[in-house]
Amino acid sequence: MRVGIISMVGGYSWAGSEEMWRLVALEALHRGHSVAAALQTPIAQSDELAEFRALGGVVFAYNPLNRYTSRTVSRGLHSRFRRLKRWNPDILCLSGHPAIPYRDRDIYTLLIGHTGPRIFIIQGNADWFISGQAERDALRALYRSARRIICVSRDNAELLQRQLTSNLSITILPNPIRTRLERPLAWPADLEQARFATVGRYETFSKCQDAVLHALATPEWKERNWRLDLFGGGSDQRYIQDIIHYFGLEDRVATCGYERDFMKIWTDHHLHILISRAEGLALALIESMFCGRPAVITRTGGNHELLRDNKDGFVSAGEDPEIIHEALERAWTNRERWPKMGETAFQRVSEWIPKDLSARLFHTVCDSLPPEP
Repeated sequence: MRVGIISMVGGYSWAGSEEMWRLVALEALHRGHSVAAALQTPIAQSDELAEFRALGGVVFAYNPLNRYTSRTVSRGLHSRFRRLKRWNPDILCLSGHPAIPYRDRDIYTLLIGHTGPRIFIIQGNADWFISGQAERDALRALYRSARRIICVSRDNAELLQRQLTSNLSITILPNPIRTRLERPLAWPADLEQARFATVGRYETFSKCQDAVLHALATPEWKERNWRLDLFGGGSDQRYIQDIIHYFGLEDRVATCGYERDFMKIWTDHHLHILISRAEGLALALIESMFCGRPAVITRTGGNHELLRDNKDGFVSAGEDPEIIHEALERAWTNRERWPKMGETAFQRVSEWIPKDLSARLFHTVCDSLPPEP
């Protein structure tokens, strides 16, 4: 069997959204199938693909559309996926944003022309992701024809069906964790200073780092003993650094870049602050809960399905700085409970993430091929 994968994520050397398709691909390769993945150039060059390549996985690198290629693609004069089409996959699996299969016309043309099963992995959704009647109509037909749609949260699945006013063939499976811990990490030894961390892309529109910094810039917070480390990468790094300076938080907040080893982060941090406007189910949240750390989150995507308010952490009612401030105040007031909340967070996520997730993902994607006559 030949499995073709397209990741629609770009602009990063790697992202948590890539872990699901990678796990499917590795499982398929271990079972003797062939896999080719079309990946945007930074991800196509990632060291995270070492095992995939070693097992015989094929990588076709492609670039995001620009002003010129958008015109040629829209006129049908160019496709970034000719090599994948010539590779002739039996199954085509797309991973990423739910509207890109329509907006990127070469992806849409490839999908329409593919006669085998089509699988979609939806890694996040929000009300504004799909807009306009022409887009809704085209995506409705596309997703109705899918053999299977994988959503990482119930929230994303229900929203997609409302956006397209259709009952769709959806399976809900969480993002996989790279290393499944059998017990939480020890609680950090530093009990004097509260150590916060945010793990996520440096994109303030979706990850709200600027709003969090605004919430922490009040006089009462400046009197408290805490530190916030921001892990990630992205286009808003300079803006976030400017915001840190603007609010006078240089001695408390630092941008730390991308850290592959999540256990290294949570060895010496107490609380995960993960405020966002759009989510699937954040892999960063799964990782911090496995490490036994409570979190402050918003009711976004599947995050609030996993984390229970006042049990495993704290749920903010929104992403406005004043509302975030209220959630952070609740967390600070209950800081003596953080170690116990971390234990319940570990128990919760251990039950939530299936131990046989790789097999479930493989069968969800690859069992979509009809048996040979």
